[in-house]
Amino acid sequence: MKKILAMLCLTAVVLAGCGKPEADSSSAKEPGTATAAETTAAAETTETAETTAEVTTAEVTTEAEPTTEPGGNVSAGGLMDMYPAIYEGFIKSEFDRVASENDGLASIEFAFRDLDVDGIPELIFKRGTCEADYQVNVFTLDSEGNIKDCGLIGGGHTAFGYDENTGRLVMIWGHMGAADIEYLEWDNGTVKQVDNYEFTLDENTPSYDTVLEEKGIKYMDHVSAYQSDYETGVTSWFCHSDGTIEEKEGLYLDYMG
Repeated sequence: MKKILAMLCLTAVVLAGCGKPEADSSSAKEPGTATAAETTAAAETTETAETTAEVTTAEVTTEAEPTTEPGGNVSAGGLMDMYPAIYEGFIKSEFDRVASENDGLASIEFAFRDLDVDGIPELIFKRGTCEADYQVNVFTLDSEGNIKDCGLIGGGHTAFGYDENTGRLVMIWGHMGAADIEYLEWDNGTVKQVDNYEFTLDENTPSYDTVLEEKGIKYMDHVSAYQSDYETGVTSWFCHSDGTIEEKEGLYLDYMG
């Protein structure tokens, strides 16, 4: 009898141990369903990623734009800002060169006109010591800001002008009653003469200006500078197209077209 009771007690213990445990509501979840803690963490991670992306985009947007074009060429905008300083340096160096070769004697005239219509004017530059040795060249800037000689267009006894009817650059030559109006055009990096008009002064044509007015030729604003020796120093004149003149002390380089 005792043996039977012992067997019954053992069976009850075993059956009690095999029961299915109840689910813990604090930790159980369905497959694919996030807990509250996981949802909060994911939201924080997403917000951080979005903030980082916004900062990165802002940083990229505010980066400085390059000042040169591919290949190292100066951009058009950059060259527009730089050309006055480039021309100033070139004009001064040429004046100093002529002076050094002639014991301080030097004479120049310069004007500007946009012959290739790119927004940056070309330099029309006369230099030498007197009417006997003056040379007039046109200079331009290449894409890298270097000075380029576009050719010799005149010498002594000349003045800078333009045709108000066509816009052409004009060199006005006159000496001892003879005169010539030379019409010039830009041609693929050079300047060439395309026409001219010769005349002489007589009783019917008493002055150069009479013919220039009839032809619609206007003088250009320009700067003239002269130095007889180093002791005397340089005097400049800003000559306006209307005939008025302003005298300047030293080499005047404020006018750049």
